[in-house]
Amino acid sequence: MDRQPTLILRPSRGWRALDLGELWHYRELLYIFAWRDLKVRYRQTFLGALWVIGQPALSMLIFTFLFNRVARFDGPPGVPYPVFVLSGLLMWNFFANGVAKAGHSLIGQAFLISKVYFPRLIIPLSGTIVEVVDLGVTGILLAALMIWSGVVPGITILALPLLVILCALLAIGVGLWSAALNVEYRDVRVLIPFLLQLGMWATPVVYPLSLLPERYRGLAIINPMTGIVEGFRASLFGGDLPYAALLVSIGITAVVLVTGLYYFRRMERLFADLL
Repeated sequence: MDRQPTLILRPSRGWRALDLGELWHYRELLYIFAWRDLKVRYRQTFLGALWVIGQPALSMLIFTFLFNRVARFDGPPGVPYPVFVLSGLLMWNFFANGVAKAGHSLIGQAFLISKVYFPRLIIPLSGTIVEVVDLGVTGILLAALMIWSGVVPGITILALPLLVILCALLAIGVGLWSAALNVEYRDVRVLIPFLLQLGMWATPVVYPLSLLPERYRGLAIINPMTGIVEGFRASLFGGDLPYAALLVSIGITAVVLVTGLYYFRRMERLFADLL
């Protein structure tokens, strides 16, 4: 009687290949996860899209009162401060919400990870897709405010999709790091909101970069979100794109994204045991 070969499954050791082809093979699952989250947000809630728009609108009103009326901050010439601050809030919220959602995504899907195999990258990536939709919804509010204020975009508006993609890639990279670290060190879930809150004040969201003293602007540009936010505003308001800051943002985004992908893949074999 012939003996059947025995197949032994063991977790891989060391660094793993990214195997993005496998991710493409499971693309329908990525769509299902993203569509599920979108339905929960827009179809199965009382406020739905109203809350997605209302949150940045309320923040815009508060910041306008505090920083424009009280502290006398102002936007670029020809751009009212509410338009200026809302444009920064949209990009920052897109980044921060993407990172926060990715950071908690694996913990929230522990029941699936421990029972079914699929590329774990799908879980944090699906959250980024949802945030892209939210950005589009809140962008309607910004467009309406720009029309009402008489702010007309220039030819630089063509760079806007590229800046959104750059911000999404940065959010994915940081989100992959935070998601993998959160599985191993549960204190990370407390640290992420604190760091994101500090990050907003370190980014020229509610104040123009020109307001900073010259000696501090170089330090501010090291923050990759500075180039993204400033570039987003320049693309909307027709100013000169901050090429130096954008080059820094592109370089840091590339490093964070690649290292985040490899670290996530390296830790992936431990997720089911740790969760």
